[in-house]
Amino acid sequence: MAKPAEGHNEGTVPHHKLHETAHVVGAGTTGSKVFNIDEIPDMSSHHDGRRKRVLLNTLNTGSAMLVDILAYAPGGTSPLHRHRGTEHFFYVLEGRGSIVISDVPHPLRAGSVVWIAEGEVHKVFADKDSPLVFLEYFSAGQHETDFIETACAWQPGSKG
Repeated sequence: MAKPAEGHNEGTVPHHKLHETAHVVGAGTTGSKVFNIDEIPDMSSHHDGRRKRVLLNTLNTGSAMLVDILAYAPGGTSPLHRHRGTEHFFYVLEGRGSIVISDVPHPLRAGSVVWIAEGEVHKVFADKDSPLVFLEYFSAGQHETDFIETACAWQPGSKG
């Protein structure tokens, strides 16, 4: 579970509990589900204004994995951090930026794929003139995040 930011708002939610349920528009016979992105609540980062929509987690699918879409405004960044108890990867959908992994910067653009090993320290940056949007997958939604910089706390926003 992520460490809360100092003085965090009572409305903040742990990372793996960010999305309770979206309207299910289809389902399989063994629990498969279909959602529409515009039906999924929008979340905002307590400290930096990033936006997130949690697509899949234990609350809406029963699966241990966590999948979300993150959107950074031009010049936006994540805090420097690492995850314990999960590996994750992301696929850049649009924009440009960079990721610093263990003090080494790597450019990002639409089509970039990044895999982060458990415990690897990293930070994401959107270029100053470009938003950055990516699909992110965690192998275990319930994991711990150690923030080296100001902790991130996600707050419910609005749908659409």
